[in-house]
Amino acid sequence: MRSRGRGVAVKRRRRLPLREQITALPNRLTALRLVLAAGFFGLLIYCTQVLKLPVDASGELAWQRLRGGLFAAHAGLQAQDSLLTRLFDGAFALFVLAALTDVADGYVARRWKLETDLGRIADPFADKVMTLGAFVLLMPLTVYLSGWMVVLMLAREQLVTTIRGFAESRGVPFPANVWGKAKTATQSVAIGAGILYVGHPSSLWLRYSFVVLLWLALGATLVSGLVYVRNASRLLFRGPAHDGAP
Repeated sequence: MRSRGRGVAVKRRRRLPLREQITALPNRLTALRLVLAAGFFGLLIYCTQVLKLPVDASGELAWQRLRGGLFAAHAGLQAQDSLLTRLFDGAFALFVLAALTDVADGYVARRWKLETDLGRIADPFADKVMTLGAFVLLMPLTVYLSGWMVVLMLAREQLVTTIRGFAESRGVPFPANVWGKAKTATQSVAIGAGILYVGHPSSLWLRYSFVVLLWLALGATLVSGLVYVRNASRLLFRGPAHDGAP
């Protein structure tokens, strides 16, 4: 459902049979996003297992310090270094493709009026799996991404999901707003920068870009969560007739 302006005007989704919902193009794109995310996760996990080296206080993995350094002439190390770079680049490509399916499924659903109840649940689920999973798997690869940051992101998602479920159980529409979309966009860009940085750690530009984008994503996560709490209090305690869509 989607509320527009003031009042309780609600746009209802098509009540298609479950089989037709599953085979609808937007939901197929969502399923493809989960498949791409699984491949992306697999590459990051493999790279982490290959590295198995400690992180020092400067924020660089030990293997990163070796690049171009004392052991650069060692053919075996050079081969492994090149392989890891290609694997990280492949992970980045899969992540970009997965993010593009997120844009595509929403566009297709709106353009051809294929919005379904299944898509309403599956699309945000796939988004959360892709973004939160990426942050969790990037943690062992760089000290710039701390555990408390990921916990904050997880807490925000759980809070908003709980608020939305409670609001809609009372018949109050609670759609996404611009802050939620900004949060998703900044998180996705930060993840992309993080993958490129761990694959090309000698690039200072990528390092600083990742750090800045990571903090922007964290700020958007916090602000969007607070905005959802504020809008929920307005809708639930004043009623939808007193406020527009959050």
